[in-house]
Parts: sequence; structure tokens; C-alpha cells
Amino acid sequence: MEYQEYEQMPDKAFEKLRRKLSLEQKHRPMLTYMVSLGFKEKDLEKLLVQSEDQLFSKPVSKIISRVEYLKSELGLEGTSLVRIVSKDPQILLQRNRHSIPRCRYLTHLGLDTQALASVLSKQPSILHLSVQNSLKPRVNYFRHELGIASEDLVKVITRNPAVLTFSVEDQIAPRVEFLKNLGISHENVAKLILRHPQTLQYSFDGIKEHVDFLAKDCNMNDEEVAKTISRLNTFFSLSLEDNLRPKYEYLIDELGGTKQTAISFPAYWSLALDTRIKPRHRFMEEYNAAPYPFPMKLLAEKDEVFVKRVRGANLAAFEAFKKDNVESYIAETRKKKLLRSKVDHLRGTIEEGQSCAWPNSAMVPPKRVLSERAMRSRDSFRNMRSGTQHRGAR
Repeated sequence: MEYQEYEQMPDKAFEKLRRKLSLEQKHRPMLTYMVSLGFKEKDLEKLLVQSEDQLFSKPVSKIISRVEYLKSELGLEGTSLVRIVSKDPQILLQRNRHSIPRCRYLTHLGLDTQALASVLSKQPSILHLSVQNSLKPRVNYFRHELGIASEDLVKVITRNPAVLTFSVEDQIAPRVEFLKNLGISHENVAKLILRHPQTLQYSFDGIKEHVDFLAKDCNMNDEEVAKTISRLNTFFSLSLEDNLRPKYEYLIDELGGTKQTAISFPAYWSLALDTRIKPRHRFMEEYNAAPYPFPMKLLAEKDEVFVKRVRGANLAAFEAFKKDNVESYIAETRKKKLLRSKVDHLRGTIEEGQSCAWPNSAMVPPKRVLSERAMRSRDSFRNMRSGTQHRGAR
């Protein structure tokens, strides 16, 4: 296949790109071909920098041959092809015979053409790895040390292809041992990695911060910490300041929950505070129908089911309620985060022994006491249960 088939770029378009990319007339065939594949100006700029001009110095026929291989053998087309080359321009400079053993090995593991294309577009550096020295040792660790079945290993790789680039000695094994030392069983560590292989990417400091949050802020013992982490695979991916802390405060101060609530219903951590938890809780408060403590099942079910529990309400009313209040909930959460940050900063200053006074009473570290809203909700629910109120959840 000759490059002339792609020689369609108008003179004006070429001159514009040539000046912006500091190319010469001799680069026109390659530039034309790359544009025909779908590369935009920003993509071409990135290619020039990352390939150190090697790409544009190659004969177009060689690059065409390489692209045809990527398309026909690996299933890379259109945006997938642009994505993988933009991430790793060296892919176009690699000889086909160097890619073949890597692709055959991945296919042997059970990846079909579609999965292979997806994996390589996310992690093109896999094509540079040695099968014997890099890929096989990592696969063997997952299979034999963790006991992950072959069909499940395919799931691990497709969910996070980067695992094939991690060093067993420096990254994978140390994190596995760290999780085991938390009290998580070998079987549950394997399940955690299977369901959320990104766990192997988290720093030890990040993992420790999350564990300390459960142990110190939530007062969980080692067994409870292990149980929570095992049952919520994405726990380490959740932000402490934007997710875990504000949700736990709301659980304790507003919903009347306890640490046992969080242990029994770990999915609570994964629910959105401002668009799921607060709207449902406060919507029921509007109807004097909020149970106290607030049952977690009311947060888990679909909107259509949830509204049926509130007498006199319907889905349209709930949607309107969310539309009117979600923005204020978001602002409220941000304000509390800012206050918490200032309190933590001042507390740290005091602990360092520096002289410092609280600027005002609003800055005093908040105690774990019920808010007025929570107290009203509790009293309302008690009255409702005693029969003095008749509107409530079905």
C-alpha cells in the first residue's frame, strides 16, 4: 500500500500544520497519512515530542504496514488506534514480530480480540514487556500465589491492565501482605483484587490513612476494619475528606446510626451524600416520616420504591424536591469541609505546642451530638410510633 492513497491534504491545510508543527515539505506524506487516521493537531504535537521526531523520519510504507497489523491482528480501529498511539508513539515504531509473542500470550490467557484491543488501548506499554521475564511471572503470581482462576484472571486484566506492568516483588506482593496483616483473609484479599484490581496501585500511606479512619474516627477494631474493607472493594478509592468523613458525620449526627450501621451496610460509603443520602432523609423529614435511626435499606432501593414508603408523596414530588435542594446540600457539605479543615489545622498547631487561640466559638471542634434536625426527626418518629401522629412511612 503506497502513501499516495492518502495524499489528499489541501495545500493550505498542510502549510498551516507544517508551520505549527515546524515540519518540512518532505514530511507531507506522513502528515497526510496520520491526519487520515484521525489524528488532530494536538495529537500530532504530542507524537512529535514523544517520538523525538523518529516517527516522521520513517518511510510511510513502514508505518502503513504497522498500522495495518494493529488494525487486522489487534482490532485497533479509529479512536482506539489514535488513543494507543497517542499514549505510546513507540508502538508505531515497533516491528510486528516483536508484538506477536505478547499478543499470542494474552490471547492464550483467554482474552478475545475485543478484550485484547481494550487492554492494549488502556496500557500499550504491555507490548514492550518480555513474556518470559515480565508477563509470565506476574500471571503466575496471580494464579498460584493468590489462587485466582484463569477465567477470573482475564477479568482482573481487563478491569485494570496496568497490573501486568507491576513488579511482583516491589508492588504486588508487598500490598497483598499488607492487606493480610490487617486481618483480611487470603481468600478475601484475592476477592478484593479480583473485584477492584486498582487496589494494587494505592500507596501504603493512602491505605494506612483509610485504615486509621476506620480504627480511630469510627472506633472499629481490627476485625471490623477487615470486614468493612472486604465487603466494599472500592473503599480505598474513596476520598477521606470528600467522602468518608462527611458521610460518617451525617450517619452519626443526622441519621442516628452507629459504627455498627457502617459495618453492617458498607455500601453506605459508596452512596452520594448530597444527591442520594441527604435528599432521601430530608424528604421523609418533610413528611414527618423519617424513621430514627434511619434504615439503610431506604437509601439502597430505587426511587420508585422509596417514594411509596412516604404517604402522600409521589415520584414527581421527590424529583422536584431534589431539584430544589441538591445545590444547597452541596454548598452545605463544602462549608462543613472548610470548617473541618480549619479545625484540623488549628488542632495540629496546638498539638505542636505553638500558642494559638480559637478565632471564634464556631471554630471549636464539633462534638458528637445530635443536630436539631436529628432531634426533631427522632422525636417525630417516636410520637408517630406511639400513635400521636398518623402520617408516616408505610
